[in-house]
Amino acid sequence: MHYRFIVLVTVLALGLMWSCDVSETDQNTEIEDAILSLIAADDSTYGIDGMDDVDEEDFSLSKLPDLEQSESLAMVEVVMDSNYVWRFGRSGMSSEREVTVEVENDSSAVALITHHLTGIFHTRQFDRIWIDEHRWERGDSVRFSEKAIDMSVDRRVAFRKRIRPDGEERWFATAMTLAYGSGGGALDIQSMEWVADDSIRVLSDFGSVFYGRGNPLAFTLFGANQINVMVSNDVVGEAEAVIGRLGFHPRLNGPDLRNRIHLQYVETLESGDKVYSRSIPPMHRPLRHFKGFVEVLDHRTLFDHDYTAYSSATLGFIYTMRQHIRPS
Repeated sequence: MHYRFIVLVTVLALGLMWSCDVSETDQNTEIEDAILSLIAADDSTYGIDGMDDVDEEDFSLSKLPDLEQSESLAMVEVVMDSNYVWRFGRSGMSSEREVTVEVENDSSAVALITHHLTGIFHTRQFDRIWIDEHRWERGDSVRFSEKAIDMSVDRRVAFRKRIRPDGEERWFATAMTLAYGSGGGALDIQSMEWVADDSIRVLSDFGSVFYGRGNPLAFTLFGANQINVMVSNDVVGEAEAVIGRLGFHPRLNGPDLRNRIHLQYVETLESGDKVYSRSIPPMHRPLRHFKGFVEVLDHRTLFDHDYTAYSSATLGFIYTMRQHIRPS
């Protein structure tokens, strides 16, 4: 009898452990399915901007002359290529999204959203025909080259389960990291300074720091705004094109809301990293969230036909406009 009792208790314990394990697994699967559905239904928020097909683009950057030395640091100086006109484009762009959900508990989870981007980058070179001292027109095509685009961009999104006023439980995105990715192996964005009035935020831990309602990236409506980007390149003194877009709205995605920016070279640090900067005009649409991004393109990718890599780095962010910015 004693032996039968021990066997019965063991069977009941194993059954309880198995049922608990099944229940937890089922709950995690249910949470993952709910979050995957939310992400799939909101491409405008969780998608990647600025990496679509482009027929012809002028990055307003010209060929790099010999470097000047100042205080033992290489200074980047860009002048117009008076002999040729350069145009760039992308075709066959495709984005495959992969989402991995980490369930923390029954009301908290974090999703890693990875976009794998592929396509072809085109470089076109034309003769520059000068009409007079200040005017020119584009002449015949001189050379054309293609470079394969293959890069991944990651962003983490924190989700929490909340009870709505009607009593229904729903999952909501409460915070997210910046979206960062690079390809080609030559470039990295080391950090970005977000300047709004007297507030300066240094953004560097792109994959781990979450920005939500409590600590959003914000520009001032009536003051001075600026973005400073620190770029590293595996070739000392190599120039980059640092461009971006602001004003992508997840719901109001009209072209009149988009603002193209071109960051200007400022200085080369002792580390060899370079600083690019741009003042940002305020957008008078308070209490709305906008999407933006900064993209860095290697000079060799743009102007060296024999350089086969598409070396690029991109940083995406969501920001808002506020009347008052708290100093940080």
